[in-house]
Amino acid sequence: MRALLIENALVAGMRSAEDLQPNGALWAERGVIRALGSAARSAAAAAARRGEAFERVDAEGLWLFPGFVQTHIHLCQTLLRNGPDDLPLLPWLKTHVWPGEAAHDDESLFLSARLGLAELAAGGTTSILDMGTVRHTDAVFRAAEASGLRVTSGNALMDDPSTNPPELFAGTDEALAEGERLFARWHGAAGGRLRFAWCPRFAVSCTDRILREVASRARAAGVLVHTHASENRDEVDLVRKRSGSPNIEHLREMGISGRATVLAHVIHTNENERRLLASDGTAVAHCPSSNLKLASGICPVPDYLSRGIRVTLGADGAPCNDRLDPFSEMRHAALLQKVASGPTALTAWQVARMATAEGAAALGLGDVCGTIEVGKRADLVLLDPAAGFALPVSWRDDPYGPLVFAFDRGNVVETRVDGEVVFHREKRPARSLAPSPAEIESAVSAIRKRRAQNGS
Repeated sequence: MRALLIENALVAGMRSAEDLQPNGALWAERGVIRALGSAARSAAAAAARRGEAFERVDAEGLWLFPGFVQTHIHLCQTLLRNGPDDLPLLPWLKTHVWPGEAAHDDESLFLSARLGLAELAAGGTTSILDMGTVRHTDAVFRAAEASGLRVTSGNALMDDPSTNPPELFAGTDEALAEGERLFARWHGAAGGRLRFAWCPRFAVSCTDRILREVASRARAAGVLVHTHASENRDEVDLVRKRSGSPNIEHLREMGISGRATVLAHVIHTNENERRLLASDGTAVAHCPSSNLKLASGICPVPDYLSRGIRVTLGADGAPCNDRLDPFSEMRHAALLQKVASGPTALTAWQVARMATAEGAAALGLGDVCGTIEVGKRADLVLLDPAAGFALPVSWRDDPYGPLVFAFDRGNVVETRVDGEVVFHREKRPARSLAPSPAEIESAVSAIRKRRAQNGS
């Protein structure tokens, strides 16, 4: 791993809105940021005098941001993209997503993860929290290992026989044993880039026993718990009917809350649930595009932020979004709140933080990535404001408005994790996993055939 000098960029460190370095520079060694600004140039000059080789990137006219962090992704669903539209959550799950997941084998899930990871890297995403399906989760981790991205994932737990399709059901002991095996095999692999998380699908799919076991085992091992919660009113009603409590209260009663917990969606909450989220330090993974397509509702983000609840961003799965693009999520996150709560309800700076530093902190990676500062890993995205039709940007003194409202994947020049290129717009890096169209169609045909054999 060669040392790296990036210079002449506008460096947005994301520690504060004023953390901007025009004509900035960054020096990284062994994947770690060692110096910024003039100190970075001095470190490079010293290395040159010693005759040490390093990579130099002249980023004049470009913007350097921390790599984006997405806190709710379903790599297992990428090959299910462009399925049925115009459905709410529960019918959509039952008619398309669950039958599709159940029809995966190891090969098709590997391809699904490859496609998703390639798309994420192309959009500047460097870290994700992924929820797998019930089986074949090793395939996701193998793809993640090869991709170069920073990935936390786990098998979906669906142990209630009364609410899950038989093809996806896994009994409590079986599901827990599989999670423990995945933890032993993958947690900390690839130099720490890969981590395991316990992933009960949502309260509707899970028995109280497995929820309590997950909470206990996660605390003992120091790993994340990730689940869906309060996404849809029908889901909220089902949880209340089954448990006698609102969704967030029920999860908390099971032990699923706190700073090592990331809840996806969290749209429909009452006053007490919001107080609990704030007091426990539970993070919310806001998925605005998915919430729009499934008509799930508008997450009350400004209210959450006013209470000190950490809100992050995620694209969710390809079938409920059709893209895994952080720019879409940032734009929708900002625009939705302007309609719901007024033009100043959520600023571009706040949204940019949700996509970077807040996401990293929610994943327990706040000391690793999410901001550009000495000592953190060189997880970076280099952006070209002149690409596409984002210009002019000179009306503003900061880059956050263009980033959130004007940019798209076409503005991404390159994406790096640990200083290594995982995507470049002008060349296909060795690590690129994007499968060919023929591979994708072959895998989809196999999934369709197995669905037919399963009677779905």
